[in-house]
Amino acid sequence: MKKAFLTILIITAATVFARVNVGFYSLTQNNPDNQNVWIGYALADIMADRLSVLRQINVITDDDIYDYLSSAGKGTTLNTRSINSFTGDIKEKFDLDFIVTGNYTVNPDGSLPVNVVVYDLNEEFAMSPIVIQGFANDLPTIVSFLTHPICTNMKINLSADEVTRIKQIDVTARREGMDNLYKGKIALRIKDYRTAADAFEEVFRQNPANTDAKKMFDLALSHFYGDGLFAYHLLETDRTATSPFRKQYMITRHISKNYTPELTATNLSARNMGDSFDINLNIELTLAPNVFSMTSDIINKFSSGGQAAVQGGVFNPRATNVLTEREIFENNVENFMITVRFLDRDGNVIHQAAQSFKNSFQMTYSGAVRDRVFHKRSIETSMMIPSVSRNTVRNTSDIKITVE
Repeated sequence: MKKAFLTILIITAATVFARVNVGFYSLTQNNPDNQNVWIGYALADIMADRLSVLRQINVITDDDIYDYLSSAGKGTTLNTRSINSFTGDIKEKFDLDFIVTGNYTVNPDGSLPVNVVVYDLNEEFAMSPIVIQGFANDLPTIVSFLTHPICTNMKINLSADEVTRIKQIDVTARREGMDNLYKGKIALRIKDYRTAADAFEEVFRQNPANTDAKKMFDLALSHFYGDGLFAYHLLETDRTATSPFRKQYMITRHISKNYTPELTATNLSARNMGDSFDINLNIELTLAPNVFSMTSDIINKFSSGGQAAVQGGVFNPRATNVLTEREIFENNVENFMITVRFLDRDGNVIHQAAQSFKNSFQMTYSGAVRDRVFHKRSIETSMMIPSVSRNTVRNTSDIKITVE
């Protein structure tokens, strides 16, 4: 009797924790317009990201499917209106239970009717479309209304907390620049690196704190210049037109990669009777001598105002460019991130925290970059990491610090 009862418990536990494999594929545009192709990709990507937090779902992204189709030479455009597009190789490759896709229309007023279809690939059955209308400039809100119905179609039971979590509108998501971010990602797929770099530059220019845009911008630029010792020097020899923004970005990226971080002191403050700790780290950052010299030259140029607005009675248009480049330079340096990773004995990251240069060095005024960061080769700062669990503290064998 006990053995039978145990068997029932094991079967029940396996059922409760079983995960379904769900693929997300770019939605098809009903009124083809190259300027709006990104929306179908973005919707699939945001839905996948939002639902990836659920333990019941194993997400296969549009990127995963695209990479497989591209490497297999099978063609990367599938007919989203036919379940047969997904029941063969795609289902077998990823062991898919469901695929989420659909179609959309961009109207002249910016309204965006969306039809999302969930295909049950095991039963080879197309469920009734989930229909919603929003606006092309606010995809995160559209997705917030789609996630729960998608789970319902797949018969996934959610707790009240999970429902709230996947339906919550992400007010922190940047609506502006989303079009260029996804246009850039599409360009990367087809190896159009120049278009990708231009698109990511536009996003990053609008919001230098956008870490996703920064990562993608780096990826696109690395095709032309790499990310090593001579990356900036390659840009200097590039015969193609380069924006002041890109030039200053490459300069500051070169600077950030040439810091040597050192942890000089640590301090723990117990919280909750020792269940967690606030950790204070003292950090020293030393810039390579040649890069410090290069940076000093840049600072001197900016500090002296660069070229005069009037030279010999003639207006010099480069004068305003120097001011613009100084502002770009300072903004980029402010957004350097000091990232701290706690590693266990096997080198696995078990905790991570980051702090911007702006906060680390109280860069609250124009000229703070010169006064607080580049006044000498070695600079010191501290980072307080709150409420780190006792288990994490106990298992930390090393701390890795980077400037990114």
